[in-house]
Amino acid sequence: MSLADLRGQFGLDVIESAWLSTTANAAQLLTMPVTVWLSLIFGPARVIIVPSLCLALATLVIPFVQGYELLLVLHLVMGLCLGVYLPLTISLALRSLKPQFWLLAMAVYSLRVSFGTDIGVKISGIYVDVIDWRWVYWTASIVGPLIAFTAWKALPIPPVDRGKLRETDWGGMAMFCLSLAMLFAGCSLGETLGWFSSGIVTACLGAGAILLAISVANILLNREAFVDVTPLANHNVRTALLIACLYAVLMAPTSLLVPNFLAAIGKLKPLQTGTASLMVFATYLVLTPTAVWLARRVDARLLLIAGLTIITFTSACCGAHISNEWRTDQYLPALILFAAGECLTLMGLIPIIVVNMNPLHAVAIGFYAPLARLFAPGIASGLMSAALRISADTHGAMLKAGVETGDPAVLQRAALGSISNIALIINREATVLSYIDGFYLVFWVGILALLLSATLKTAPVNPLTPPRSN
Repeated sequence: MSLADLRGQFGLDVIESAWLSTTANAAQLLTMPVTVWLSLIFGPARVIIVPSLCLALATLVIPFVQGYELLLVLHLVMGLCLGVYLPLTISLALRSLKPQFWLLAMAVYSLRVSFGTDIGVKISGIYVDVIDWRWVYWTASIVGPLIAFTAWKALPIPPVDRGKLRETDWGGMAMFCLSLAMLFAGCSLGETLGWFSSGIVTACLGAGAILLAISVANILLNREAFVDVTPLANHNVRTALLIACLYAVLMAPTSLLVPNFLAAIGKLKPLQTGTASLMVFATYLVLTPTAVWLARRVDARLLLIAGLTIITFTSACCGAHISNEWRTDQYLPALILFAAGECLTLMGLIPIIVVNMNPLHAVAIGFYAPLARLFAPGIASGLMSAALRISADTHGAMLKAGVETGDPAVLQRAALGSISNIALIINREATVLSYIDGFYLVFWVGILALLLSATLKTAPVNPLTPPRSN
């Protein structure tokens, strides 16, 4: 959200700033898939403490950097460090807490999704427009050492498992992580560089796909591979992970469609659109205790289906009613419903994965779940941006074709100003129609997720599932 302002502060053009964002995000995929494995070798404390301190140092220095190459390197370091948090969060919480507190841990874990995507918009605007843009980075300079300190106090520091270190499938890890990072980079840069008209995007997508195919073959054929596919044999786990990937698209209304609509049509800055995002987080926060209460009493599948239903049909309503006059006030009812749907969906989805997995497969689940959380949203964001552009171009061409020379409406517009006004109106309406298509795309993805959720089976007896009546 701060990228446009950071571009001005660092003196970058659009392509250079796109590389900045892509480097930071793609780098997370170089460490995220192997973080749980590294924690088994070096211990979770070391895996958290060292990157937290490096993150603090990198973000402290970034605002003072002048050279573009060094700026990219520091964003790469920042991304590598950020990649370790997500895979360890839920696994450490479940291992450290008694079962009666698991739902609370899952609720906090799900809350961070809305906190990052929604509160981040408001905080970004406050930093850039009110306080100082440097705090976009310096916040991590403060939080990083705090995380390192809490990890040092709370987690044991076991000796390094040198045997596992020697036996690790480092080649398989490198291929898999690099394939994900290249695919992510290709999708992230696609809109900026022109997709397959760019050699860089083509190379990233092509080479990433080839490496991914080789990595999957290595996982399937190599008994010593760094990850096991056995957990995916469980129908509920496999289906829930697939729905988690689709959830990246279902979050698009609050994370991409509404903020971008307000910026493109309403010409609003992040500080102004932050009110809408703040309402999303507030709804999520207020509803979370209710979701936990429901999760203790009803089947998690019901929460999942309820959340997906709310998101799906709210998207259909937005697609049917939005216009160029919509601003934050008009979107608020829909945003509240979207937030409620996202909360219920996650509070149904996470317990389904946890209660259906075999504890022996915790490492593999810690590997697959973060992919749905970062890799899938990155791919979804790139594809959604492409879909919006293609839709806007298509609608623009159709609207232009409908404007006939001598049409009274055209003459009236020309009398009020110039022919350029007509072009501006056509571009505006084409953009609005593209966002309508975006909401309908979310609707159809929601229908697919609902169909998948209908195939989920009853979970085995566990500390989270409500007891069955006799």
